[in-house]
Amino acid sequence: MFDPDLADLLIEKPDEVILASQKAIKNIDPLMKDAELNIRFENLNNNIPLSDLLSKYIGNFVSADGIVRKTDEIRPRIETGVFECRGCMRLHEVEQTSSNHIMEPSLCSECGGRSFRLLQEESKYIDTQSARMQEPLENLSGGTEPKQMLMVLEDDLVDELNPGDKVRITGTLKTFREERSGKFKNYIYVNHIEHLEQEFEELELSAEDEEKILELSKDPHIHDKIIASTAPSIKGHRDVKEAIALQLFGGSVKELEDQTRLRGDLHILIVGDPGIGKSQILKYVSKLAPRSVYTSGKGTSGAGLTAAAVRDELGGWSLEAGALVLGDQGNVCVDELDKMRSEDRSALHEALEQQTVSIAKAGIMATLNTRCSVLAAANPKFGTFDRYKTLANQIDLPSPILSRFDLIFVIEDRPNVEKDRELAQHILKTHQFSNIEYDIEPELLRKYIAYARKNINPVLTDEANKVLEEFYVSVRSGGVEEDTPVPITPRQLEATIRLAEASAKLQLKNEVDASDARRAISLQKRCLEKIGMDPDTGKIDIARVEGRTPTSEREKINKVMEEIGVLEEEFDNVPVNVLKDHLAENFDMSEEKVDSILKQLRSKGLIYEPRNGQIKRLEN
Repeated sequence: MFDPDLADLLIEKPDEVILASQKAIKNIDPLMKDAELNIRFENLNNNIPLSDLLSKYIGNFVSADGIVRKTDEIRPRIETGVFECRGCMRLHEVEQTSSNHIMEPSLCSECGGRSFRLLQEESKYIDTQSARMQEPLENLSGGTEPKQMLMVLEDDLVDELNPGDKVRITGTLKTFREERSGKFKNYIYVNHIEHLEQEFEELELSAEDEEKILELSKDPHIHDKIIASTAPSIKGHRDVKEAIALQLFGGSVKELEDQTRLRGDLHILIVGDPGIGKSQILKYVSKLAPRSVYTSGKGTSGAGLTAAAVRDELGGWSLEAGALVLGDQGNVCVDELDKMRSEDRSALHEALEQQTVSIAKAGIMATLNTRCSVLAAANPKFGTFDRYKTLANQIDLPSPILSRFDLIFVIEDRPNVEKDRELAQHILKTHQFSNIEYDIEPELLRKYIAYARKNINPVLTDEANKVLEEFYVSVRSGGVEEDTPVPITPRQLEATIRLAEASAKLQLKNEVDASDARRAISLQKRCLEKIGMDPDTGKIDIARVEGRTPTSEREKINKVMEEIGVLEEEFDNVPVNVLKDHLAENFDMSEEKVDSILKQLRSKGLIYEPRNGQIKRLEN
């Protein structure tokens, strides 16, 4: 507005204007004559989507938004070369404009010689780094591949970007010729970087925001309000919403003296019938968390989750961050977890518990941080959930992954006239008026979460410790007798501690009191009773939760093996029909159950069939 002509000239001829502005600032004050200045421009109104940055913009000053995909190592670039004449030893300084080849003096001003030697130590260098950015995923229309752009950062801009950062880049669109192919390629010579999306801890809060947050924390119903404001477009599922609300706040991270790190992040798995809003909940969380990555199982590979080794522009190797690394210090939402290939899913093992990803690819040995909370969703194998079968039998996930989730929720779609009417009214109202009533506005909730994560680090009180200890011991005491199921393990106790810490953090308290511990225990119990209850014994069995063979099932397998042994005294080869009659009469075991157990025993090589309809044990 001050000088529109100069503004237009900046966009059309940025190199000239930036050089002139540097000279102008140095001329204002004689003391600044030799100062090293960088002129940076922000709030440029020439913001262009990456997909539209084509050849017509070459040479123009532009700005573009995107996500940083990878950054290469920092290298020196020669800025001013000092050359020594081989004839008279006179020194010449030549400013270097190209990064591909070195420009020598054309003629020695003293002796007229044309042979020079570059004095590398005397020359001036500048730090340079290349990075790659892709357009934001929310800007893509269906079926479009995200456009990527190379960036060149120099001097004070190097080491400013990390993979996963969402940024607005201002700079000059330039082109260079690739030596191998001879083709031209565009890049942005970066002038200014503006971070658009920060981590929870980096979100800027004004004094007015802090006042609102502290006032909100004093509300006695703050817990219910935050739960109601989590995915408000989805009706019901209070337990799931409460768990997700606590996940957004997280527990306290602890670094022990022996360098062991105890994670504070909560991992949640939602298993449910189709059409109950799992994906909607994941999408909402990915938008609410300031640093969040959403990915879906079928289109995700192991390298896409962790990191891929790729060649950089100079032929070296660099790591390109995957979803779990991009979501560091935030949330990663993985939909359709059961649809991922088993070899790709194994990448989650280390990331979920140790919160790191170890990479050994293309000569690169690295450990990347994945300090993120994982919220995953999966469908049962046969479309609907059957409470009489174990979780592992109904979901394509191995035991090591299931055991690493702090909470596993099963959501069943069961007809209920009253609830169905409420749900129908809620959906119809949403479609009719296209608005949702919030107890807490999403932007304020986002800031509230950021404030809590940054400033509140609650510690356990003696009262809370006593409540948690009583819970663990009382639940475990049911498994003291021989051949009874183990109800919970120390893993569930640690998960309950994290939930209690998150509950205190949600209320901006510096101490975890007994009420927080009881709330965490209540949520953990409801979760365990839903998926860990053995329908045969009516007791909680942690093996059902973690995908191992339940105790009641193991007992039946052992019983079948014993009976085969007893019948082998009468028969050389035990007839299957005699075995079935014997088990049905003495132990009330159905034919289907016996067939299922025999199939398992055959697959494990404990029995074999010498003749059709007859079986024999391999060990006597």
